[in-house]
Amino acid sequence: MKRELIKISEFQRRRWGDNGTPMCSQAIRNQIRNGVLPGEQIGKLWYVDWTAFSRSTTSSDLVAMVLKGVA
Repeated sequence: MKRELIKISEFQRRRWGDNGTPMCSQAIRNQIRNGVLPGEQIGKLWYVDWTAFSRSTTSSDLVAMVLKGVA
């Protein structure tokens, strides 16, 4: 599957929207560095792999709903 690497600012906009309160850039970089978020550093810039994030978020949300008995 093709990766879609997006900048952290774009990730914040897509994940939390225009009116949301996003996690700060440093926290996102730390999560990428620690393997919590899929992404990588290219040169001095950090990117989030949106395709991998979307795939993992969707399955995690479904699992959480099933475990809570919502679905």
